[in-house]
Amino acid sequence: MYQSTTLSELEKEHQDALTQAQNKMMEDLNLAQEKGDNELIHQASVHFQNVAKELAEQYTKRIEEINELNLKNVTENIQEVYDNTRADIDLNALVYDGDRDYVLEFQEDELIQKTLEKIRENNPVFKSRRHLLKSSLRLTKMLAPVLHEIGNHCKEVLKLKADIEFFVYQNDKFNASCYPPDEDKLYIILTSGILERFSKDELAFVIGHEIGHVLFEHFNYPVKHILDEGANDLAPIHAMKLYAWNRNAEISADRAGLLCCKSFEAAARTFFKLSSGVTSDSLDFKLNEYINQFSDLEEVLNDDTHDPSDWYSSHPFSPLRIKALELFNKSKTYELFNPEINGEITEEAMELEIQRIMSLMEPEDLGNETEHSEKIQRFMFLGGYMISKADGVVDDSEIQALSSVVSPSVFAQCMLTIKGLTEQDIIDEIIALAKELDIVISVMQKLNILRDLSIISYADGSIDAAEVDVLYNLARQLYIKTEFIDRIISDAQGVD
Repeated sequence: MYQSTTLSELEKEHQDALTQAQNKMMEDLNLAQEKGDNELIHQASVHFQNVAKELAEQYTKRIEEINELNLKNVTENIQEVYDNTRADIDLNALVYDGDRDYVLEFQEDELIQKTLEKIRENNPVFKSRRHLLKSSLRLTKMLAPVLHEIGNHCKEVLKLKADIEFFVYQNDKFNASCYPPDEDKLYIILTSGILERFSKDELAFVIGHEIGHVLFEHFNYPVKHILDEGANDLAPIHAMKLYAWNRNAEISADRAGLLCCKSFEAAARTFFKLSSGVTSDSLDFKLNEYINQFSDLEEVLNDDTHDPSDWYSSHPFSPLRIKALELFNKSKTYELFNPEINGEITEEAMELEIQRIMSLMEPEDLGNETEHSEKIQRFMFLGGYMISKADGVVDDSEIQALSSVVSPSVFAQCMLTIKGLTEQDIIDEIIALAKELDIVISVMQKLNILRDLSIISYADGSIDAAEVDVLYNLARQLYIKTEFIDRIISDAQGVD
C-alpha cells in the first residue's frame, strides 16, 4: 500500500517499488539460470508481471485518493499573501505558486528591501495619470464604448474596486501595459495597433492580463530599477531570481486574463497574433497546431545545435505561456473561479507541471550536491577569477560576485588554492574541466554557467574589453556561440 501524500512523492515511491520488484526478478532469474530450471525462469517472469500489475493498480488508486485530498484542501492550505484591498477575488488561490514564492523570498531579503527603500528615497513619485494625459489619448466611454464595455466586464469578473481609465498612443505594434495605480483608478494603455486589430474577446484577455499585474502588485518589484539601484550591493543570484520572478509573474497575469475572456482559444489566438503579427485570414489559426509548438520548443531547449542567444529573455516564450495557461484551463483551481468547467487536474499537479515548464528558462540549481556539481562550481570559480583579474584589478565587488555563484565550502577551498596557481595553471585546469563537463551537462546548464559568469564582468559597475575576451574564451571551451555573451552584456547595459 502506497503511503505518499503528494503526486511527486508517489511517483518516486512507485518507481522504487518497481525497481525493487525488478531486482527481485533478476535475482530469481539468475538463480534459475544457474540451476538450468526453465520452470523457475517462467515463474519469476510471471511473478514480476503480477507484482507490476498490482503496483499499477495501487498506484492508480492512490492517485485518486491524493486528488480527492487535494481538492478538499485546495482552498484550506493556500498561503495568505494577497489581501482584498484592490479586489474581492481570491488572489491567493489564483496566483501562480512560482510568482508568490519569489515574492515571499524577496520580502525576507534584506538587500532587495534595502534597494527598494533607496529607490523610494531617490526617485520622485511617478504620476501615472499626469504622464498619460500628456503623452497619449484618453479613451472616454464616448470615444471607445466597446472598450469600456470590456473594461466593465473585467471589473465585474475580477471584482475590482477601482475604476479603469484607458489610454491609447499611435503605434502599429501590438502592445499593452498597466501603469502604477492610484487608490481609485487603474491605468491601462494600449497601442493603436492592438486596439484596431484585436477582437473583443482577445482584448478582454489583454485587459484582464494587465489588471492582473495590478492586482498581484507586480509593480512593487521594478526589476530594472532594482538592478540599477542595487548594482553595488546585490549579488548575481539576485538578478537571476528577479528575472525568474518576472517571468513567473506573467503566468499569474495570464490567469486573470483567462478569467476575463473565459475562452482558452481566444487567449491562444491573442498569443498567436502577438507572436506572428498576423491578424488577417492569410494564416488559418489552428489551436492544436499552435499548442504543439511547445513540444518543438522543449526539444530545441535541449538541443546544442540551435543559436543560444535567443534564450536570454525576461519574459517566458509564448509556447511556454500558452502551455501553462492550458494546464490552468483544465485545473480544479480554475473551476473555483469558473464553475462552468470541470477541472481535470489538481492544484498540485498543475503547479508541478508549470514549474517544470518554467524551469526550461530558469537557472538550474548548481549548488545541489550532484555528481558533477563540484567540478561545475570549480569551473565557475576559476572562470570568474580570470574574468575578475582581466582588467588588472580584482576588487571587493568581484570577490562578492564570485562568492555568490558557488557554495561557501567550494569558495573557501578555491580561495585557499588559487594563490598557489599560475595563470597558465588556471587556464589549463579550465580547459580540462570544460572538456569533462561538455559531455555530462546540458546546453541549458552551460548557458546558465555563462550567464552567472557574465554578471561578474559588470559587478564593478563597468564591462572591460579584456573581461569580455575571457567570457568569449569560456564560451568557446563549452562550445557555446559567443553571440550569447553579446546578448547578455547588451541586456545588462540596457541596450535594445
